[in-house]
Amino acid sequence: MPDVSVYVFSSKNITNIWAGYGAETWAVAIGSETTNKGKKTKAAKMPVGSFGLLYCEPWKAFTVPFVTCSEADPLNTESEIWEGQWMLPFRFRALGSPRHRLAGHEILSLPGAKERGTTNYANYLTVQGNFAFQPSSIDQRDWHALVSQLVGK
Repeated sequence: MPDVSVYVFSSKNITNIWAGYGAETWAVAIGSETTNKGKKTKAAKMPVGSFGLLYCEPWKAFTVPFVTCSEADPLNTESEIWEGQWMLPFRFRALGSPRHRLAGHEILSLPGAKERGTTNYANYLTVQGNFAFQPSSIDQRDWHALVSQLVGK
């Protein structure tokens, strides 16, 4: 099966995920000048129509599969959705809601992850914030399974 590129964006709390879900917008934390430059370079490579997931750090779980509807905006920051300033905002269309989640360890039971011998879900779907806008390449069957489980019945 071919691979699918999936962008994972992590959040320090579920409240921020609900806010982004409601606004159909996501953005990333502003860091140092060096890390911001790297984020901007990677963000410019994320095309409209890309697949993504949100990851809730306290839950250690994936939620809200989505499709991007805009490019990340390198010139503007977002300050109305979340507390503080956030960079590289982009629009998305959610395929599921934060009410549905899949624990990180459950990723290891997906067929593609098992075939690759994956023992750490964070190496298969990169969840660390410093990897924002860096796609993970996962088995197409796994993407379909994730969407099926996260859309809800």
